[in-house]
Amino acid sequence: MELVFEPRILQSWSATTDKFYGDGFVLTGNVTEFLDPIFSSGVTLACVSAQTASKLVIRKLKGEDVDWDAEYMKPTMQGVNTFRSYVMAWYEGTLDKIFFARNQNPEVKAQICSVLAGYVWDESNLYVKNHETALKRLARTIELTDIISKQEG
Repeated sequence: MELVFEPRILQSWSATTDKFYGDGFVLTGNVTEFLDPIFSSGVTLACVSAQTASKLVIRKLKGEDVDWDAEYMKPTMQGVNTFRSYVMAWYEGTLDKIFFARNQNPEVKAQICSVLAGYVWDESNLYVKNHETALKRLARTIELTDIISKQEG
């Protein structure tokens, strides 16, 4: 098969906006933060952010005070940042090391699968609570275990 053009790498498939809410509007879903075309994070973020925003809009329309930063931005960004850690781990190869490790811990596997299924707000899950470092630590532990196994073997 003849190539029409050389394969290229497309990077930085993410975008964000500076302002998620303002007088008379609130942005939800991929409009706020587009992370990656491969992960289905956009569906989860769209549904959860829309649900959160709609509840806050109703309160606002009833004349109640709404703290958009605390009640909308903080939880929305918790989900976005957790998903971002997993997207980056995918492209860095960290998830490959974890997924294809010889000795897998079923509890850890379940926690990671839970995050990938969209439970990015469950801070009782170590892989959500420590999303920025937990995957890298686990991958490093797997690497070290493999090195020790080879030395002993």
